[in-house]
Amino acid sequence: MKKVRTEKLSYADAAWERMLAQLGEYRRLYGHVQVPVGCKGFRKLSYWVQHQRVLRRKGLLLAKRKRRLQQFGFEWVSRGRSLEFRDSSHWTAKWDRMFAKLATFKQQSGHCVVPVLWRGSPQLAHWASRQRRLKQRGLLNKDRQRKLDTLGFDWTTSEAAGPRWQRCYLRLVEFHRRFGHCHVPAEWAENINLGRWVVKTRRLRKAGLLSAYKLRRLRELGFVWEPLRKRKTEHDAVWSQALARLLAFHQKYGHWRVPTDQRRFHQLRVWMDNQRISQRRGWLAKDRVRTLEKYGFSWLSDRARGLVSAKPPK
Repeated sequence: MKKVRTEKLSYADAAWERMLAQLGEYRRLYGHVQVPVGCKGFRKLSYWVQHQRVLRRKGLLLAKRKRRLQQFGFEWVSRGRSLEFRDSSHWTAKWDRMFAKLATFKQQSGHCVVPVLWRGSPQLAHWASRQRRLKQRGLLNKDRQRKLDTLGFDWTTSEAAGPRWQRCYLRLVEFHRRFGHCHVPAEWAENINLGRWVVKTRRLRKAGLLSAYKLRRLRELGFVWEPLRKRKTEHDAVWSQALARLLAFHQKYGHWRVPTDQRRFHQLRVWMDNQRISQRRGWLAKDRVRTLEKYGFSWLSDRARGLVSAKPPK
């Protein structure tokens, strides 16, 4: 007897047939094929049903599968969503709710770049990205675009800042709020990863690998691109202040012999002695040496010159 040769199904076709059989089991139990999303016991089937609708809407569903589903009594629009598809006010209200959440985020953070999985609304980042894509395709409603423009929505982000960068940026914003600057130490004990991210960001900018969007966001925050130059500026300011105190002392008392036994002159005396030690060892910058010599500063201490310390000023 001649055996009937059966066609062997591919793995994808076999998986699809198994889901169709499961849909038949659901119909036998409940009398319909409107599987609600996340249905207990049929969770995977509910997502498969939704996927078939999406494929059919995009024109990607195979004709033979479409016919099989139609023979099965499949409904291409779920009952739970059919009213929403017919009633545009539902989608308008939903868009307005998301816009209100974006306005709340802007009020809290000062910008509209929503981190992925923001605690206030995990879906808000995806919604914002969708608005950008719709605008790029010319599909965004003009009124909605104007409302977003009024809020200061950033259309150029285009996913330029990933979730990790956004998280680090928000930590930097918090650091700036606490300390008033963005000069995060490289090995900051409280958050060592933030300090290392700051160092890496400087390197990327120096190599020309930092996007224009990231550069703009960091500049708006007052990011320190050259910490060594900033530190030198700060040190120069401190040195000039100490010099001014020493000159004021000399002008008032007529000599450089700052007393060592009075607390109010302790810091000035230590600073003056440090200048002498640094000059003797060749550590003091030449411009600072010239500045001190211009005012007649003595590089030798009282003891080295064999002088008796001046009477403590009162």
